Amino acid sequence: MKKLFHDKSKELENDIEGYLVCQEKAVHAFFEGLEEFLNGNPDIEPKMKLLFEIEQEADEYLKKIKYYLFKYNLMPDLSADILELMDVLDDIADISKHLLTDLGIERPKIFPEIIENTMEMTKLSIKAVEELIEGVRVFFSQVNNIDKYIDSVYFYEAEIDKAEEALKRIIFSQENEIALCEKIHLRYFVNGIASISDTAEVIAMKLSVFKFKRGI
Repeated sequence: MKKLFHDKSKELENDIEGYLVCQEKAVHAFFEGLEEFLNGNPDIEPKMKLLFEIEQEADEYLKKIKYYLFKYNLMPDLSADILELMDVLDDIADISKHLLTDLGIERPKIFPEIIENTMEMTKLSIKAVEELIEGVRVFFSQVNNIDKYIDSVYFYEAEIDKAEEALKRIIFSQENEIALCEKIHLRYFVNGIASISDTAEVIAMKLSVFKFKRGI
């Protein structure tokens, strides 16, 4: 199948790529901030600030994407799907920003026994997002090759579900001395990390639908 973009829509292609890069940068900034926090540095304001800057950059790209689609009537049959895809992708950066902000404000008590599992779960979530973003790129260039990226998102989401359960079992184990209120507080952030991959899975499902529509 031919690429969606041609010379007349090169600027749109560049803006979409810039937007996708912003989503990648957002989850990586979240990971770096979380890693610092887990390693004993509660001052994650620089990463929080970086996430707000990334969000502003992404918003600018999204405005230009909408402008090019509507002003020049590029890809009229797919413009609604493209805009929906861009809008839901923004949920990933939003979750990352809000979660890191809450972490910096609330500063939950971190226990050594949960650090390794929390980092592993976060890495899996980022992998799910990376595979999703690459799938979006392929949607615009080689749509027939998209299934392997969608399948990868589903794979990582399943792995994250296992990691989430294992982490919660550690947190709520009767053998540790973590207070119940602290356990519940930690669960909030575990659920937040899981929601990143949950969102990636929902977007991957939309991508499957959009691929089908392109093939009609």
